Order: sequence, then structure tokens, then C-alpha cells
Amino acid sequence: MNGSSQRGGVIFTLFLLLIVVGIVGAGVVAFMRISHTDPFNPSFLEHAPPEISWQAVPLGLGADAIALNLTVKDSGAGLDEVIVRISQNNQPKELLRKQYTEGAVRNEILQLSLNGKELGLREGNAELQVLAFDRTFWSNGAKLSKSLPVNFTKPHISVVTPQQNAVLGGSELVFYKVLGKTPSVQGVLSKGGLYPGFPAKYWDDTLKSYENLYLALFPIPASFKEARDAMQLIARDDIGNSTSVPFNYRIRQRRWSSFRVVLNELSAGKLTERLMAYAHGAKITLKTSGDRISDLSMLLRALARNDDVLLSEPLSHTDGLKFWSGAFLKPVESTPSNSEGDTRAIMLGDQEILKTTAAGARFSVSKRTSVVAANGGRVSFVGDLGLLGKTIVIDHGFGLATVYAHLSDIEVQSGATVSKGQAIAKTGSSGFALSEEVYFEVRLHGVPVSPNEWWDESWVTDHIENKLAFVRTEVVGGSSE
Repeated sequence: MNGSSQRGGVIFTLFLLLIVVGIVGAGVVAFMRISHTDPFNPSFLEHAPPEISWQAVPLGLGADAIALNLTVKDSGAGLDEVIVRISQNNQPKELLRKQYTEGAVRNEILQLSLNGKELGLREGNAELQVLAFDRTFWSNGAKLSKSLPVNFTKPHISVVTPQQNAVLGGSELVFYKVLGKTPSVQGVLSKGGLYPGFPAKYWDDTLKSYENLYLALFPIPASFKEARDAMQLIARDDIGNSTSVPFNYRIRQRRWSSFRVVLNELSAGKLTERLMAYAHGAKITLKTSGDRISDLSMLLRALARNDDVLLSEPLSHTDGLKFWSGAFLKPVESTPSNSEGDTRAIMLGDQEILKTTAAGARFSVSKRTSVVAANGGRVSFVGDLGLLGKTIVIDHGFGLATVYAHLSDIEVQSGATVSKGQAIAKTGSSGFALSEEVYFEVRLHGVPVSPNEWWDESWVTDHIENKLAFVRTEVVGGSSE
């Protein structure tokens, strides 16, 4: 009898224990669902809050929408909730509330578009706040705040030079004023990109008192299509207010020629050996097929891409000072064998290896010859490239640069200032060159343009110097606004 009572008591105790465990388990599950936390996570009791950082610090809110990019991290229990809000006159507006209910999210990039006018903000200041909470028992929180100026006034653009006449593949110059606000970005905008302008006071001393006067040298790429690439002037302040206006320009069509570079078995073998050695040294990966034509085509394309990458930085960074004057010189006293924009077919006998568009002109010489700087400037690159061989880039300021390639003895260093006509190297046969020569390019904001214009004194007078004279009359001799 006593034994039966004891067994019954044990069973009842176990039954009560199971009920308690079930209740506790159900409570834990409910707690996990409601709180989005995991009490079995070793980080459940940590005290470290999440981390919030700007990918790009916002400078303010203007009439145009700005992109807000944030990174939120929590290396422990993970994120639970992120809130973004903006407040003005103690009236907060919630821009984002995101809860993390599935798994442990430890790294999140948030992207928002903020439009001050659509948010009903007034000019003055607004407080932007970002709050982040983790999934610990304590719900650790972090806060990031930024006071933003709110200003809806846009810059005003006034075009000074009435007409810009250019040719496909050529260059042009426009003067304009930006009134009301000092722009952080301004220049000529087209589908090809933004060709930045510069303060005109650095172009000519007579304009040094006119802080609101700007100019932009801009290219007309050979691929330019007016319906697709229509150009306009743009000015944007540091908080994103932007204005764009059309300006008068006329683009004249141009016809290009074509030419062949014909290799024989001997020259193709020597060039291939030279270029493969460069590719190996530059750690350029090549997957050959065994077919000579396709392999050589692949090699030429790969080295051309690599040359472009190495030249992209020196060609994209330019000085806002004018180093040059007058028409440019040819690099050697010779006649070029082609023009920029011509179609070049590289042949092995009668088989076509590759067809490309020439970005510059080649000058062949009968013996080793001094190569001179086309105009005053600063050397921005000296190096050995794949197809271009030994190369020099000279920055002439305001986005204008010249490139000299296939050289031998280089006589200048990167960073050196050179004068017009100064000897900078000797002709050579480095890179993809079959004989003694120099290859020459004119680049405007990195875009190849016709050097024929810059060699032409009449063109420089009509398109550069006469425009400056017009601006002096209209601005310096008239109202400076």
C-alpha cells in the first residue's frame, strides 16, 4: 500500500514537472517570437550596442532628392530594429522602420531617397536621426544624428558665349556665369558624362575679379549623336540643388578614313613575343586557343584594356591652371600617317586580326629623333605600357592633355613642368610599333579629340582666343553682375 502511494506521488510529481517545463518552454518560445531574440545565443546578455555609419555623409537637403546611404552592424546577437526619422520644429517624421524577424542579421546597408520639399520641410535646419537596436535581452541601442541645412534655392546659369561651333571628334569652349550660389559641380553635361568647368579667373588675369565666371573645354566624341547625347550646362551646389540650361552649339559632321597595319610572319612573331612578355610581367591572364589570329586578337584587346586602366587616373586628374598658349606643336617635324578617328585594320597577311578606331596619329621617322612637348604643361605620367610602349602624358590644364607613345629614351620625370617645344624623349619602337615612330594623342577630359585643330593656329584663334576677347568685352567691359 505504501509502495503504491509512493509510486503515485512520483508520477504526479513528474506530471507536474512536465506541465511546468511545457509552460516554461511555451513562454520561452512566445518570448522569442515577441522579442525577436534568442536566449540560447551566447551573445544574448552582451552590452555592446550596434554600430551605425554613413557611407557618404549628407551635407544638406535641397530642392532635389538626395541619396542617403547607411551601414548598420551588430557583430553579436544581430540587429532587431532600425529607425530613420527627420525632425524640424520638434515635429519628427519617420522615414524608415525596419524589423529583423528572421535570423541574425549582422550587417545591413540601407539606402533611402530624401526630398526636402516632398517631406514638407522649410528652409532652415533639420535633425536627421538613425536608431538601431540589437536582439539581446537588454535591447542595446545606438543613435546617429546629423543636423542638416535645408535650402531650396538653386544656382542660376547665364551663358556668355552665344554660339559654339564644333566638328565631330573635335573640341569646343563655352563661357558662362553661375549666379546666386557657388557651385560644387558645374560644366557641360551630356550622355557621354560630365565635362567639368573651371573658374575663368585661372584662365586669364583680366578675369581674376569675376568669381562667378566659368568656362568649360569640352569634347565632341566621334560617336556623338545629337538626339541621344544632347548637351547642356549644369551647376549643382554642395547640398544637391542643381540647374541645367541648354546652350547654343552646332556640330558639323566629319568623314574619317581607314588604313591597314599589315604584319608578316616575322613581324607578327616578334610583336607577339614582346607583347606576351609584357602581359606575363603585368600578370594579365590570357586563355589561348591555339589559333594564331584569335589569340593575337585577344592579346591586343587585353593589352588595350590594361593600357586604358593605367592611363585613366592621369587622364582624369587635371590642373585648374592654364599652362599652354597658342597653337600646339607636332611632336616631331613629320606628317602623320593617319588622323584621330580613322578606322585601323590590323592584318596578318590578308587575314584581319582586329579592327579598331584610332585615338591618335602616328608619325614615322627615318632615324631616332627628339620628341618635343606640344605645349606647356605638367608631366602626369611616365611609364611602360603594353601596346603604347614607353609613354608620357602631359597635363596642360583645364582637362586638356597630350599623350606620347612608342618612345625610347625618356628625358622627363612625372611631376616635372615642361615648356612648349622642350625635348621630352626620343622616338622608338616600343609597344605595338613596327618601326621608328611616335604616337600622339590629344585628350580632353580623357576623350580622344582631333589634334589637327590644336595644331591649327587659325582654329586656336577662332575657337579659343577670339572667344576670350569676346568675353573680355562682354564681361570685363560691361556688367560683372
